[in-house]
Amino acid sequence: MSQIQQLQDILKTLRLVETAKHLPTLIRDAEQKDLSFTQFLLDVTTYEQSRREEKQLNNRLKWAAFPFSKTLEEFNLKEQKSLSCKQLNRLKDLTWTEQLYNLILLGPPGVGNYRKFLFMARNKCIFPI
Repeated sequence: MSQIQQLQDILKTLRLVETAKHLPTLIRDAEQKDLSFTQFLLDVTTYEQSRREEKQLNNRLKWAAFPFSKTLEEFNLKEQKSLSCKQLNRLKDLTWTEQLYNLILLGPPGVGNYRKFLFMARNKCIFPI
């Protein structure tokens, strides 16, 4: 059994699965860049952390079971005469959730209140408080 295979087995035992999968690539990159041991270890742990955060985000979005996936960047403010850019940015930063305020979206059917709610809920999944 090669050393890389042994390392991958140990990483899997330690539940560092993503790092175990990409270990040969990480090692090759470190050798090409002539990294120090400290920098290599930092790169490996940063890689594992970013993969875990990505998985957590995907799980939160999956568990939320949104009927469709829209982002605030896709929201067309020109269609919404009653909502200013400043108001949208205040809703987008989600400080009202930190302060435990309630939010009521009022308007006639078909003006996009549900879509605004989905945008905010999706943002909450992406940036949990």
